[in-house]
Amino acid sequence: MKKAFALILALCMLFSTVAATASEDAHSQISQSYLEKAELSIWEALGLALNGYKVPDSFYTYLKEDITIKEGIYRTALEYAKIIILLKQDGKDPNNFHGYNLIALLQGFKNIDKSGINGVIFSIFALMDVDVDENALWTNDKLMLLLLEYQNEDGGFPLAKGWGSDNDLSAMAVTALSYFPEDQKAKTAMDKALAYLSKKLDSDGLMYYQNSDSSENLSQVIIALSTAGIPLNDERFVRNGKTPYDTLIEKYMTEDYLFKHSVNQNANNIATEQAYLALSAVNIGYVYVKKERDVEPLPDTTPEITPEPSDYQPEEINSPDDMGFADVDLISEKYYEDIYIAFENFLIVGDTSGLRPLNNLTRAEACVLLYKAAGLSMDIFIPRFLDVKKENWHARYVIACYLSGIISSRETVSFEPDSYITVAEFSKCMDRIKKADTQYDDNGYITRESAISSVVKRFFRGTD
Repeated sequence: MKKAFALILALCMLFSTVAATASEDAHSQISQSYLEKAELSIWEALGLALNGYKVPDSFYTYLKEDITIKEGIYRTALEYAKIIILLKQDGKDPNNFHGYNLIALLQGFKNIDKSGINGVIFSIFALMDVDVDENALWTNDKLMLLLLEYQNEDGGFPLAKGWGSDNDLSAMAVTALSYFPEDQKAKTAMDKALAYLSKKLDSDGLMYYQNSDSSENLSQVIIALSTAGIPLNDERFVRNGKTPYDTLIEKYMTEDYLFKHSVNQNANNIATEQAYLALSAVNIGYVYVKKERDVEPLPDTTPEITPEPSDYQPEEINSPDDMGFADVDLISEKYYEDIYIAFENFLIVGDTSGLRPLNNLTRAEACVLLYKAAGLSMDIFIPRFLDVKKENWHARYVIACYLSGIISSRETVSFEPDSYITVAEFSKCMDRIKKADTQYDDNGYITRESAISSVVKRFFRGTD
């Protein structure tokens, strides 16, 4: 597989020799690290399967235990879809996964987009290239039409209808729409989304998320272009002679072949995971569901087998523990239980505006979590900082945390409430509440879901 990967990249004239060699090394290094990991994410497992590696038996043991404990009922359509995508790629049967027909369960999932567009997009991938019940609640044609309802006037796609367009989701939508080449509505929508993504690529070839450049955005664009059969050197996506692939390798890959979220940050798991899938897309032309190649198929001499009809009728499934967030399906599985505990203890409040779990935590938002974790009730305002006014929503929390010695200012007269807080800074704030003294060396920004989980572990579970 490694040799095949190198050969394909070498034949692609749009890649430099250095970039091709670097991506080959990264591909090999990441694959090996995943094979040695004690716990894999489902996307890491998919990456291994895509590239011909054996997914560890321990991962499927975990999936079996998880679906058995939950009696086949997951809270979102996305969870069914992700498992189906992996099983199909790894040659396993999603119609009978330890007694559960995941295809039927997904087709019968009533509120498939209750948590946003992700459920729609990944359900398309899951139900593509499998036998489906055309009379079921959801088919790919119905899902495609629902997906089109999300498109904004600017051509991009948002998490929820009416929200601002999102680069990642717009690229994923392009990937999904590329599986409907004969549908004119889908083609038109895909072209508009590609135009949107092209505009979001700046003069240096970078894309931005929350005022920070994002390698994950580039990875999803690479996946979209590769799946749609669009050359990576398409003029719409070349900046200063560099393709998105070139930028991903040259700007975001570290010396040890991992990937960074932002140019100025350290490598992290999510950025590396997404880049690994992007490199896989360059290699084989797809990630989430196999894509037909434009070649004449060999004649099939095997006898036709007609599958026996099933009497199984899936129940319409609703989320058993809805917290009220519009983007609940973006919560990482490893953080979900902690976030639900936070919800039950009013540390966070569900609303349709979304939890934004993958967003970086701002200093103002950190103060809200720390205020509640410390059990503060102080509600006074002292004009201490030029950028914290009495009318600001965060004023109460910032001033209380500052006066309590939990958080410090970054400058003499400014607090910088909208700037991001690092893992080390947030952890040190929790130490001050606990009166502990721990050394931290992680200078990367902490995400909202990770911060909430950290507070729950230290103040509600009593663990670190």
